[in-house]
This record gives sequence, structure tokens and C-alpha cells, in this order.
Amino acid sequence: MQDHRREGPEGPGERRDERHEGHGEGRRAEGPEGTDFLDLEVSKVLYSEAAALTRAAAREILKDAIKERLRARLGPRLEAIARLAADELADDIEANLAVESIVEGRKHARAAREEAIRKALAPMPEHTKE
Repeated sequence: MQDHRREGPEGPGERRDERHEGHGEGRRAEGPEGTDFLDLEVSKVLYSEAAALTRAAAREILKDAIKERLRARLGPRLEAIARLAADELADDIEANLAVESIVEGRKHARAAREEAIRKALAPMPEHTKE
């Protein structure tokens, strides 16, 4: 739980507990009626958010510029390599799916064989002890 203490008209270290639900932290329930939507420090909050996003935005711009330059200089060759790598992965996936299918078929064959053995060993109605 955060302690919202500050210096100011409420006195040093006074706790500001009177807040409107759904509004900014520390909002006091004081002021003229109909002004509870006001957040007089919203510009600071917005600037803080913007500052936090600047590095990510700069990285995105750098990444886009790098992609553009690589595409201009090596585009067709990189695309050809990308196709080869993608085809190799697709071939591996198809091979794995084929192996899975074979393994699944063997599981079913074993289950059918085990069922046939169970039936073969089951007592026959005409061979009962007397």
C-alpha cells in the first residue's frame, strides 16, 4: 500500500486519503462541485508517459530504418535466403507430422493386436468347466 504524504496546506506529512475512485492518485475530495474530473497535474503524468515511451519509439524508428536500408541493398538476396530457411522449416515440420502419423498408426496397430490377444485368451462359452 502506498503512503501518500506530502508537504503543503494539509501540513507536513499529512496523509491524503480522500480520493475519488477512478481518478488520479492523491485526488482530494475538495473543491467546487462539478470539478472532480480535474487533474491539475495531468500534464506531468502525460509527459512522464511520453518520456517512458521515447526509447521504445527510437528503437522502432531505428529498426525500420535498418530494415529499409537492408531491403534496398540486399532485399532480393535476403528474401531468397529467407525462403530457403522457411522451406527448410516447412520440410522439417512436414517430416515430423509424417513421423507422428506413423507412430500413431503403430499405436493403433498395437492396440488392435492387444485386443485380438485379449479376445483369443478369453474363455469360450463352449469350453466351460463341468
